[in-house]
Order: sequence, then C-alpha cells, then structure tokens
Amino acid sequence: MTIFFWTLLAAVAFAILLAAQMRILLSIALRRALAARFGGKHTDPAYRSAIYLAGRGEPDIDETKYLHTEFPRPLAHLNLARQVSLVAPALLLGVFLLGRFVLGVV
Repeated sequence: MTIFFWTLLAAVAFAILLAAQMRILLSIALRRALAARFGGKHTDPAYRSAIYLAGRGEPDIDETKYLHTEFPRPLAHLNLARQVSLVAPALLLGVFLLGRFVLGVV
C-alpha cells in the first residue's frame, strides 16, 4: 500500500506541474502567433486577454476568432490544462488525506 500511495501522490503532483507547464508554453506560443498576425509584441496586454478569453465562451474579438479558427487543437490543450489545474490540487489533498487517515502511510 505504501508504494501505491506514493506512486499515486507523485502522479497527481506530476499532473499539476505538467498542467502549469502546458498553460505557460501554450500561452507564449499563442501570444507569439497573435503578434505575428496582428503586429506588435507578444507581451501586449491585449494578447494576454485574448488568450484568457479564448477558452471562455463564444469568441467576440478578432484575436479570439483568429485563435479559434487557426489553432483549435492548442486551445483544446489549453482548456484541458486549465481543468486539470483546477481539479488536481483538490485531488492531491484527497490522496494525501487518504494516505494519512485511511491507509496510515503518512
């Protein structure tokens, strides 16, 4: 049981780190694509807000429409990473509490 617990805990921690990395790298890549298409620098606040709005509802500005038409797969990966980063910390806490109170490992 000890090996199972630590393996599960490590897998959930890895999922959290992988989701954070995916969010960072996809955000940078998509902001650079927007800068190449619409001009300016990839650090412009408008591009940051376009990435933020891209996975939330119907696209209403030109940048988000461009992202939805040209980059649907990276946006799907970004949405998956957002969901994992919301669920995985609670799952990590649940696994830790399971190990502490049910399995008696920790």
